[in-house]
Amino acid sequence: MKKLTGLCLAFMLVSSACTPSSQETPAKFKAGSYSGSAKGMNGDVVLEVTLSEEKIESITVTEQQETAGLGDAAIDRMIENIINSQSIQVETVSGATVSSNAVLTAVTNALSEAGVDASTLEPKTEDKQTSVEDATADIVVIGGGGAGLSAAIEAADAGTEKIIVLEKMLNTGGTTATAQGMIAGYETKVQKASKDEPITYDAMVANLMNNALWKLDPALTKITVESSGQTIDWLIDRAEVEFQPDALVGYGPLKMMHVVDGFGPSLVEHLTSTAEKAGVEIRTENKAVEILMDENQNVSGVVVETADGTYTIHTKAVILATGGYSYNPELTALLDPEKAGTFGIGHPSNTGDGLIMASNVGAALTHTNHLMAVLKDYEIMKDYNGTSNSANISKFIAQENLVLVGQDAKRFVDEKSGGYMTQLLNEPIFDQMHKEGAEFVWAISDQATIDAAEIKRGENLAFITADTAEELAAKMNLDPAVLKETIDNYNAYAAAGADPEFKRTVMKPLASPYVAVAVVPCEIITYGGVARNENSEVIRADNTVIKGLYAAGEVSANSAYMGFTLSNAVTWGRIAGENASAFVKE
Repeated sequence: MKKLTGLCLAFMLVSSACTPSSQETPAKFKAGSYSGSAKGMNGDVVLEVTLSEEKIESITVTEQQETAGLGDAAIDRMIENIINSQSIQVETVSGATVSSNAVLTAVTNALSEAGVDASTLEPKTEDKQTSVEDATADIVVIGGGGAGLSAAIEAADAGTEKIIVLEKMLNTGGTTATAQGMIAGYETKVQKASKDEPITYDAMVANLMNNALWKLDPALTKITVESSGQTIDWLIDRAEVEFQPDALVGYGPLKMMHVVDGFGPSLVEHLTSTAEKAGVEIRTENKAVEILMDENQNVSGVVVETADGTYTIHTKAVILATGGYSYNPELTALLDPEKAGTFGIGHPSNTGDGLIMASNVGAALTHTNHLMAVLKDYEIMKDYNGTSNSANISKFIAQENLVLVGQDAKRFVDEKSGGYMTQLLNEPIFDQMHKEGAEFVWAISDQATIDAAEIKRGENLAFITADTAEELAAKMNLDPAVLKETIDNYNAYAAAGADPEFKRTVMKPLASPYVAVAVVPCEIITYGGVARNENSEVIRADNTVIKGLYAAGEVSANSAYMGFTLSNAVTWGRIAGENASAFVKE
């Protein structure tokens, strides 16, 4: 009996050794690599997620077309955070929400392919002991774009020792990083080397002011133009920026456009590197929220917000280089109610921070009724979180048989007046919208034109189409008889070559079937903001100077227009840096 018991016991021991312990942890994932994709700002973001049995090992992007210096940086940060957290429950990157969400969705899709419900993955928790400390600087530059970096370099070269640049985004660059790198200038080293025909100051001024319809500050614009050539040579000599060997004709008849090799991202890279070599401290993901003043109403500091807390930098001079407010349509409507109803398609950092901070300490605002708006697809902007690319309708608007009508089904403007990027067309559209209490106007062409130009609508949507004007009107909720009369009259004008209603000269007739889409002006650049003088000093409404406060770039860009945007940023950044440095030495 004892022998049998021993055999049974031995069998049980062997069996238990061969059976998995109930204490062992089952595999969390099915090890392997899985792909996922999602729509980003400029196209699909495609990535590969590699899993071990226990964790997310790596995430590799195999395809993306996101904006350099913004969307691509956000992708890298999101991947880092997801891996550290082992979860998709991470915050999106400020100013790059679309790109951030694309990563989250793509990772979710990849995990789903592996049989994992991403929503069930709880984030790892860490006891993160962080604190922020107050600081002191001679000059604080708010904004790390072309204007801010140029200001910091110039101030450092003038002998200022402690300069801090605050950039609320993940990287330096701002609008400059997304630019085509085209800078207007004359009498430059590039032009002289290629033996271009000399351009005069008067020709440059006339070109700029005519493009801007003379809606610029004459005195400040004169400085922008006078300094434009020196600005380009400074970029070459000081920041070692490389330009293409020949200037180009652009934004007018003059051969004045200098193109940076590598475009905007390269320009930012050189300016950032030059600033750092000059001893400038750059703090990214640090958002200035308030300018502090002393008892004499002079600048005394800046309040800064970070993910780890709020702190103060004590300083005697602040240079505002925060860009404009073309990503803040609510502020646009407040400053200029005639522009109410616009959508923001500018750089995501351009939310008017500098303008608001300066206004709160007494700065005057100027020129806030002037901005550049581009017609976009209203439905995509409103219902699909539209972007400048996804809602692009420019080829539709450019057609010679374009007809614009309001909710009354009638034309209200010369549709070819000044092109689709000027206020000559946008202002009447805003007026029509407000008069009718509508959020858009209608753009009409025809199927043959759309097909010939290979025009496609974003988000895989179809245009409204119909074989007759009456059917088209029914789909647009317009009066059929009125729309038919409008189209018939327009076709008669096109045949006669004369438009008695709006004096339009470029006309081609519309032919059935017709095509329509709702459009709305969307702001891309603002040309007003903080009032400043020729020394870049911010001024009050009584024309007195706020001591220690300076502004440069689009935050006060009433001295630039097409072709001169980057020139304006760098030129006035340098002026602000030089004068702020002289001020703190006094």
